[in-house]
Formats: sequence, C-alpha cells, structure tokens
Amino acid sequence: MKFGVIGVRKVWAATVDAAARRGETDDIRTWRQEIAWREFYQHAMYHFPELAEGAYREVLKDFPWDNHDPYFQAWCEGRTGYPIVDAAMRQMNETAWMHNRCRMIVASFLTKDLFVDYRLGEKYFMQRLYDGDLSANNGGWQWSTSSGMDPKPLRIFNPASQAKKFDADAEYIREWLPELRSVETADLVSGNISAADRDRANYPKPIIDHNIQQRKFKERYQAQKNAMGSQG
Repeated sequence: MKFGVIGVRKVWAATVDAAARRGETDDIRTWRQEIAWREFYQHAMYHFPELAEGAYREVLKDFPWDNHDPYFQAWCEGRTGYPIVDAAMRQMNETAWMHNRCRMIVASFLTKDLFVDYRLGEKYFMQRLYDGDLSANNGGWQWSTSSGMDPKPLRIFNPASQAKKFDADAEYIREWLPELRSVETADLVSGNISAADRDRANYPKPIIDHNIQQRKFKERYQAQKNAMGSQG
C-alpha cells in the first residue's frame, strides 16, 4: 500500500471476502479500522498540507518543548529505563518495524514524559521504518501528541499500564531486552526493577519519573491554553 503496489479498495474487498467466510471477527474489524485511519490521514494531509510542517491544533503549534538532547538520544537507543519503551525502540532499530500499539506508547513517552517535540520523533521514525509513510506517520504522531484532529485532545499513556495490558507475561520485553530475561515478570511489566538487577544487566535506571512528568505536562499544557485564551 505504501508503494502503490496494491490499492486500498482491493485490500478492503479482501476483508469483505474474509468476513463472508469467517464472520465479522475482531481481527477483521481491527484491520478495517486501521485501513480507515490510513485513509483519513491521507485525506487530512491532502486537504491540510501544512500538517507536514507542524501541529494542527493551535495550542500545540508553539508548545514550549524542552528538547533535551540526552533524553532524545536515550529514547532513540532504547535506553530510557522503561522496559516497554526500550523494547519497542530496539525492535524498530533492529528490524525497521514496530507494532502500532508500541508506536503510540513510545510517541506518548517522547512527547509527554520527555517533553521532546514530536517532529523529532516523527523524523526518526521515517528514517528507520521500512513502512514509513508521510501521512500515516504524521497522523499517528499528531494523534499521540494531542496536536492533531482528535476528539480527545489530551491523552497520556502510562508505560506500566500499557505493558500490563498488552504484554502481561513480558514476552515482548524479554525478546528485545535479552539482558533482562532473568528479571521477574511483574518487575519487567511495572518497570520497578531493582538496582541490583539493573546493575547486573547494565540496564539504566529510569531517566524520568512518569507520574511527575505527567503532572508537569498537564500543567504546561493548561498554561499554554490559558496564555492563548483558547480551549485548544
């Protein structure tokens, strides 16, 4: 689809055929939703080409990002000290692909935990992903950053709760962070890894505290709205 080898209508027709044979299963519905999102972002970029340069929502157009380079580099290298985030980044760095759920987790973390401009993450993804698509990538990043066309403006992902819901047995984390394979599952999922285990694995401690950063981001976001005299 990215390279135009197959069109969206043919893909959609395949879902109709599959549903006729198997029924309307969850996997078919999910795939259709992803196709719809892709088409939505294609249309959004066509009608609003300025999205390629910056935020759609006014409150995020001149947001005061910190852009602390050591944080950005730790994120790029999968060395943030948050297992689910680091596993996802290492998967992309090694394979040039990352599951959509993980893309949302790491995007939220970069912007709302590390206060790094989403455009830096968007660019890094396009440099790394073999399926990198301008519209879909931009739309996904703006969705995660709360800067795009989203009916729920402020959304912040908690790495621990995301890991608990989508990688409860820490299989994904262990696959991409092999140095942590011997750590207890509960500790991998929560990210509460002991100093001794971190030292043995040469794995970094968390570079920030998610709860503190979440509160700070909300405060900064509200201050930005107040300064604009806008509801965003």
